Amino acid sequence: MALRKRTLIPLAAVCVLLLVVTATAAGLYDYTDDELAGPEQPIEFSHKIHAGSAQDGDLGIPCLYCHGPAERSQHAAIPAVSLCMGCHTHVAEGRTQGSAEEIAKLREYYANGESIPWIRIHNLPEHAQFKHFRHVQAGVECQTCHGPVQKMNRVYLTPDTVLRPSSAYLPAAKLEMGWCMQCHLDRGASDDCSVCHY
Repeated sequence: MALRKRTLIPLAAVCVLLLVVTATAAGLYDYTDDELAGPEQPIEFSHKIHAGSAQDGDLGIPCLYCHGPAERSQHAAIPAVSLCMGCHTHVAEGRTQGSAEEIAKLREYYANGESIPWIRIHNLPEHAQFKHFRHVQAGVECQTCHGPVQKMNRVYLTPDTVLRPSSAYLPAAKLEMGWCMQCHLDRGASDDCSVCHY
């Protein structure tokens, strides 16, 4: 009887574990708590699957493939639906459950000649100007400001609250002036007000 009990307990534990893993894998994506804090988008687009490391089995598409204007203009821009359709004309279903429905939404926007109404995550106040092309040309990685987007299923604003001398040792959150100024000072970039405020 004792031997039977010792066999059943590990077997039950394995069954429960398999059930949890299966339930988790059944969803389109396994979101972290931080990703859940990001807004729900009109299409569940995973930067991790598209831009994640090819070594991890993801596609490894470089940021500038989709956000090419960042190399030559002030704004990185959201890619046109036609760019997405370059691949998704041929790819109707991804490798995650639920991807066919999301790709169908993409195709519907394309067929109707509509842009996807994405909800913006990284937003600066109107009185601050940020030129993407200057930062790309200076070799600043996209992740410096946007966080590890290539590891995110749902993009969210990543925090960076570090006490910095330039902000009188008050916390400077990412994309706030003190945070930007510290980066400029660390890299020897201009600290002239007119660079960002004009």
